[in-house]
Amino acid sequence: MITTLSQSDISLLRQMAAEFRAKNPGTVTRQPSRQPQVLTRQRVKIGKTTGTVAAGDLATIDIWKRDGVTAPAVTTETVDAYYDWLSTESISSGKMVSIQWFQDENCWRIVGAECEE
Repeated sequence: MITTLSQSDISLLRQMAAEFRAKNPGTVTRQPSRQPQVLTRQRVKIGKTTGTVAAGDLATIDIWKRDGVTAPAVTTETVDAYYDWLSTESISSGKMVSIQWFQDENCWRIVGAECEE
């Protein structure tokens, strides 16, 4: 680990950096950094499929929530979620699934599913 640099070392490094930038003009500009975003939606939810879901389908999911200390129960909320990358097998109707919101694609995706029997 370098702990101290002399003035001549610093000058040499600056000269090397200037030469590199002169030979590689595309590297001078900085890429914009990603700014933090405030999440306005819940990003992960649990629910049950309303019908059989084949790979590549858009599925309707009934969302389940825990209300305080009670067991999880179905709500009136439904979400359309894509099933396009988890597996090539179908998910049967009534199976529990985990869905996740993908902000950059503006969509929900099924990321986990109850095992088929």
